[in-house]
This record gives sequence, structure tokens and C-alpha cells, in this order.
Amino acid sequence: MMERVRQVRTIIILVLVIAGLASLDQMLARVESTEMRDSAAHAFQRGQELLARGKASDAVDELSRAHALDRDNPEYALGLVTGLTESGKAGEADALMNEILDQRPNDGQANLTAARLMVKESKAAEAEAYYHRAIYGNWPGDPAAPTRAARLELVNLLLKENARQRLLAELISLEAESGDDENLRKRVAGLFLDAGSPARAAAVYRDLSERRPHDAAVFEGLGDAQLEQGQYRAAQTAFSRAAALDPNSDARARLSLVTEVAELDPTPRGLTSMDKYSRSRKLLSLARNDLADKSQTPDADVRQLLKAADDELSRNRPGNPSNEVSEAVLGLAERIWKTRLAAYGPKMTPEEEPLRLCMEKLQPPS
Repeated sequence: MMERVRQVRTIIILVLVIAGLASLDQMLARVESTEMRDSAAHAFQRGQELLARGKASDAVDELSRAHALDRDNPEYALGLVTGLTESGKAGEADALMNEILDQRPNDGQANLTAARLMVKESKAAEAEAYYHRAIYGNWPGDPAAPTRAARLELVNLLLKENARQRLLAELISLEAESGDDENLRKRVAGLFLDAGSPARAAAVYRDLSERRPHDAAVFEGLGDAQLEQGQYRAAQTAFSRAAALDPNSDARARLSLVTEVAELDPTPRGLTSMDKYSRSRKLLSLARNDLADKSQTPDADVRQLLKAADDELSRNRPGNPSNEVSEAVLGLAERIWKTRLAAYGPKMTPEEEPLRLCMEKLQPPS
């Protein structure tokens, strides 16, 4: 009987020892896991700091360590993709990004990181697709702020690509999402101008001018939008208000531009036939000189256009020029302007602004 009691006692002791060892092992595992998570967090923080300082190669070492220590943390994996991207290791970044998206294809932050990777690799179409997946993807908490930020990045990409129609569509969505965020609405209004939609820009600026009557930049933006539409008196009023609110702004220079354009524009009603003809010749001369200055080695078509302009400008002015004569002069100026845009793009110097504004009023961009 005593022997049986000793056996039971021994078994109980062994069970307790085994349980104790198992508990100790679990405790040590938890300690080790906590230490690994802490080490990963510290490595990730150091990597982020190095990225912010522009030391991408050094950052990759820390971010790789964070990812290796805690592979279940998606933030570390995405941080490593960013580090690899910034350090020029596109192949490694692509491979890891594909692995992340396979696991979380609808994750908003993952798709946003993929979009930035595509931008870095100059793959605009792929980047645009990932931006849309980010905008309509899953985000923790309130998705409003991150999706607006993602759409803004997409807008900047489309602006750089000069994709005006798609840019305008995104801006309309962004305006609808802006709500009462006046700073965002102000930014959207400026982007509408960049997208070639001055009417929409003016509408947003006009609304902001009522909410922020002391914001000079709002009135200057409103003036620019009205100037682009050929609304010279309204633009003068807006620029004058901006100049009064902030004497150091560019509004006074914009006022001078309005005056110059208004004196050059051949389209207002009530112009005499001679005034229209004179302004048409002035536009032709400006367009001709602008193209000639840019064409150091003009091809045959450009030489032909320049000769046609020279022939027209060398003619004696008729005593009472008809509307048809003025329109023919303007038609030649438009052909020269279109050639200039096709050959040298839409980028303008400040000196070209009066010519651009008048030519776009004659034939607004499609």
C-alpha cells in the first residue's frame, strides 16, 4: 500500500515539475517574443528616422531587421518596401510588394505603397490603378483622411502626366469629399485652374471668398480664374481686393497683366474694325516672334509659317479693314500658335502670358 502511495506521489511530483517547466518555457517564450517585438519596433523607428534624413541605404538595414523580427506586422513589411524603393532596389521592392498584396489585396495602405513604388519606377498607368485601389480599399478607423490624401497624390500624378480629363474627374470627386475643409477646397480650386477648368476654379474661389473675406490668396486665385475666362473687369476687381489685403502679393503684377491682355484682345464687342485689325496684327507679330525665338533650326513648315507672317506684317494697312481681313490675320496667328504648342509644349514664361491668354480665348483648349 505504501509503495502505491509513493508511486502516486512521484507521479504527481513529476506532473507538477513538467507543468512548471512548461509554464516556465511559455513565460520565457513570452519574454523572448516581447523582446523581439521591442527590438523590431526600435529597428523600425530607426529605419523611419534614417529614411526621413535621406539615408535610404542605411534605413533598409534597420527596416529589414524589423521585418525579420516580426513578420506578422504589415507596417514593417510596407516600411521595408518604401526603404527598398527609395534606395533604388526596385526588384526586391517589387517582389516583397507582390507578396504583401497576395495576402492583403484590398488593403488601402498596401495599395498606396504599391502606387508610390510604380511612380518611382515611372509606371504611371500601373500607379493610377493602385491609387484607385487604395482610395476604395480597406482602411482602419475613419478612411476619409487617408483616402483624400491618396486621391491628392493621384491628382499630382495626373497633373504631371498632363492627363487633363482624368485629372478633372478626380478633382470633382475630391471637391465633393472636401466638405468644410477650407484649406483643401482652396487647394482644389488651384488644381482646377491647373487642370484647365477656370469656371470650376472660380466657383470654388467665389464660395471661399465669402467664407474667408480677408484671405488675399483666395481673391488672387479668383482673379486668375476670371482672367483665364476673359472676364477682365471681374479679374481687376478680384486682384485689386487681393492687393489691398496683402500689398506684398503678386496681385499688382496680375493687375498689370489684365490691362495688357485687355488691350491686346481682339474679341470684345464694340471694337472698331481698325482696332480689331491692329490687335490682330499685334497678336500675329507676337506669335511669329515667339515661334522664331524658340526655333533655332526651323523645319520647312515653320519657315513657311514665319514667311507667311512676315508677308502679312509687311503689307500696308488698309484704310477700312473688313472683319474677314482681321479674321484671316488671326487665323494665321492661331496656326503659328498651334505649331508652337505642338513643338515646345504648354509651358510658358511670364512674358508669353498675354499671348497665351488671348490665343486660348480665341480657341480654348479641348
